[in-house]
Amino acid sequence: MDTGGVPPPAPGSSVEGLALSMPVDTTCYSSERHSSGPLCLTVKEPMTTTEPDMMRRGGAIAVYGLALLFLANVFNYADRALLGIVAKSVMEDLLLTDTQYSLISGLAFSIFNLVAGIAIARWVDRGDRKMILVLGVLMWTGATAATGFVHDFNTLAITRVLVGVGEATVFPVAMSLLADFFPGPKLQRSVGIFQSSTGVGIVAGSILAGVLTAALGGWRMMFIAMGLAGLVLVVLIALTMPSTKRAPAPATTGDLALPRIDGLFLSIRKIVSVPGLAMLALGYSFSHIILATLPTWAPTFLQRSYDVPESVVGALVGPPAVAGGVLGAILSGMLATRLVQKSGNRLSGLTVPILALPLAVPAFAMFLFAPSIPVMVISILVLNFMIASTHGPCIAIAVSLVPASQRGLTSTLVLTAMALIAGTLAPLFVGVLSDTLAPTYAEQSLRYALLALILAPLIGSVLIWLARKQADAVTPPKAGEPEAAEAVTPVGV
Repeated sequence: MDTGGVPPPAPGSSVEGLALSMPVDTTCYSSERHSSGPLCLTVKEPMTTTEPDMMRRGGAIAVYGLALLFLANVFNYADRALLGIVAKSVMEDLLLTDTQYSLISGLAFSIFNLVAGIAIARWVDRGDRKMILVLGVLMWTGATAATGFVHDFNTLAITRVLVGVGEATVFPVAMSLLADFFPGPKLQRSVGIFQSSTGVGIVAGSILAGVLTAALGGWRMMFIAMGLAGLVLVVLIALTMPSTKRAPAPATTGDLALPRIDGLFLSIRKIVSVPGLAMLALGYSFSHIILATLPTWAPTFLQRSYDVPESVVGALVGPPAVAGGVLGAILSGMLATRLVQKSGNRLSGLTVPILALPLAVPAFAMFLFAPSIPVMVISILVLNFMIASTHGPCIAIAVSLVPASQRGLTSTLVLTAMALIAGTLAPLFVGVLSDTLAPTYAEQSLRYALLALILAPLIGSVLIWLARKQADAVTPPKAGEPEAAEAVTPVGV
């Protein structure tokens, strides 16, 4: 092993014990872009091995940290789901069209979620991650409570903007902490578990929205009650969230080096230039178009086309949605981990979403044209299971391609692409198309507007496959070769 010019310690010397904490490795890769010879990366990485820190990494403390992050994301997506369940009542009370509603639920929320998310991600990479999460939860739960006092399009839009900014803290904080809590192959599984909280939050919010609206006498009191409940989470995170040292970022040399960069836009450019990363973000975005659109429009679609009452629509579609989402996210993460360990190639995990996403196409068609409620429920379960297969593998691969100091920003850039394409443009497209088709199809216009999205999972599968091919342009290290794995994979990944 090349020691970078530093002589190895003599056997038995007092310096020998430091060798394990200060490895210096040089790894060479073949690449078509470097025909003159192999590309070599040199890594000098101090590794913290103190007992308290090791207890946090992958142990009981790390599991508790994952549980708190899971709970925060449950509240995150529960609060997002509330408006979709009571959309019909809100639109009637505030006199909103389908287009106006899609602007509020999609554009107003997502644009500010995106802009704030990038800045917050940079803050996460350098600041106090627990404090950032506490402030974010406090902001969005307060805005959720304030939704109970809105009186027109503008005031509702303001509350959605504040909810979007507050919720932008959860994902980068979680990705940064999880990579430190669960180093190595366990990362994909932990990310899959965390991402499964999305389904739990959506179903919890969907059920509670209908039940509390009926119990409390209207949608306004429901929003106030849900917002106040979030204050408990704020206190819990502030008092009990464990902390851990950041895994040190590797210092690399060579064309693929990603040093710590002070300029935000230069950082983004460097991250996007990583082979396969931009295509992976695009594929992740297209794969989520249907899943991101349904919370906005599925409750209204079921009420219009199947006459499902507002008080039970969440309870009807929530359980199969969360069952499919949780199982899909967890099992895909476990399967991806198994494939990586067996093949020694971390990109092998992408095989799971590449094969699963095309199966979401017939499931979505069944949802839109189900002859009965039971068939529709089964289609929801299958649809969520297949699309959730992207959660663990795609995000884990994305953050493993960059140094530790860039993980928060990288995860947020992937989420930004997904939120812009799937969370903003797709629901708006459906709303505008529904209004356009209304003169011809009346109450069924929303059904055919949603049908326009049916090929999105297939496109996502193709894009993820292309991302893997691009990343494979630089031969990845094998898991059985620790020096090569250390050189490319940041500590904690």
